[in-house]
Amino acid sequence: MSSQKRKRSASAVSSGSSSATNLHRSQPLPSDTINPLSHSQSTLKQLSAAGLTETDVLPSTYLPNFPHRPIRPARRRSHGHAGEDDDLPPLPLSAEDDNARRARQMRGAQEQRLGVLTSVVLRALEEDDIPRARRAFGLLRRSEVRGKPVDLRRNGLWSLGAEVLMRAGETRSRTVLPGGQQQQQEKEEIVVMDNNDVGARNKTTLRRWGSPANMPQLRVYLEGLIRQYPYNRLHPDSISSLDFHPVLFSCELYNTWIEHKLALATLDRASETWSDDLDMPGGRYSDDNDDDDDDDSRLFGPTIRDRRLRQEKKTLAHRALAVMRDVAARMDALMENAPYNRSVEMLRLRGMVALYVGDLSVPPPPKTGDDEEEEEEEEGMRVRAEERARARVCFVRMRENGGRLDAFTERWLDGSGEDDHGANEEDDDLGSTWSSLPVFSSLPKR
Repeated sequence: MSSQKRKRSASAVSSGSSSATNLHRSQPLPSDTINPLSHSQSTLKQLSAAGLTETDVLPSTYLPNFPHRPIRPARRRSHGHAGEDDDLPPLPLSAEDDNARRARQMRGAQEQRLGVLTSVVLRALEEDDIPRARRAFGLLRRSEVRGKPVDLRRNGLWSLGAEVLMRAGETRSRTVLPGGQQQQQEKEEIVVMDNNDVGARNKTTLRRWGSPANMPQLRVYLEGLIRQYPYNRLHPDSISSLDFHPVLFSCELYNTWIEHKLALATLDRASETWSDDLDMPGGRYSDDNDDDDDDDSRLFGPTIRDRRLRQEKKTLAHRALAVMRDVAARMDALMENAPYNRSVEMLRLRGMVALYVGDLSVPPPPKTGDDEEEEEEEEGMRVRAEERARARVCFVRMRENGGRLDAFTERWLDGSGEDDHGANEEDDDLGSTWSSLPVFSSLPKR
């Protein structure tokens, strides 16, 4: 009997535990005891191998192309809050991080190594200590940053080299003015007397930048930059030969113009010391020989001094004209191809060269009345008209390509359109038309 009770008791216990188990299964359990996201067994195994739980956020949700793109290192995550990781933008690739780090290191090395030399060059140029500036720029150009040569296009270093070369040979000279001030004196200056106003003599001091003897070195330097940094259409905004060509041509234009003007000023001063015999009339005689009472009436035209002065001015003009025609030919050959034919600076410079060539083509006054000289003057005026038309085309194209004209050129282009030498030929001979552009006109001095 007892044995049967024990058997029933065991059966009851078995049935009770079975019912308790069913009740336990019907009640919710803690989330860490079940699979709340319904991952498959293979996914659970992958998460376990990766060291993640079922509730962790997968890296693929905030890192595109994971696992081919790594998780941000802990040293960079530590700078932000842990809860902000999900709101951060996509992180850069490790290769991009490495390139950015190298770029920062390169900039830091350049600032540390080149900053001192650049400051020395600038200070030496400011104090007119050209030998010191030349040595400092030589060290700067031969320097290397992390094994790479210095890029002279950065921070306008190439312009410092051009100034050092052009000003080579200058000597420091200071004049003490009242009040303890010091004034720098240029190496080459000439005082010009302006006799345009009756009864007034205005003094104008001509000074030039650099020395003409340095032009060959400057030309070699700029041509080297042109070959070293050619124009690349994939990087149109980078400093290249498109920027160096206008610098070269403008330096040649300035050097020719200032040398011509200084030579004219020197000639005017030298003519004052010529013999007084040259002041005698040097014109030709009249064909009318019947009037013998007044011999002076048979003499007309400029004096011998005027003729000699005119011939000397013609020689100087022809010398400058030969140089500028060579510059114009080189510019025309270069501007046949893109992008130079659309360059605003090249178009502006070509227009200025055309104006200067046109001015140099006109013989200087005074007029003598000789047939040969009249033909020469007519030819010069014809060439001048052609060059002005060419300059007008260049300025118009420059404006169409987005260039900004100066006020004087803008007023000329938007003028009445009449021939400059048609209405008032006498004023045009004196250069009043281009008095607004004195830097590129030789007529006021002639």
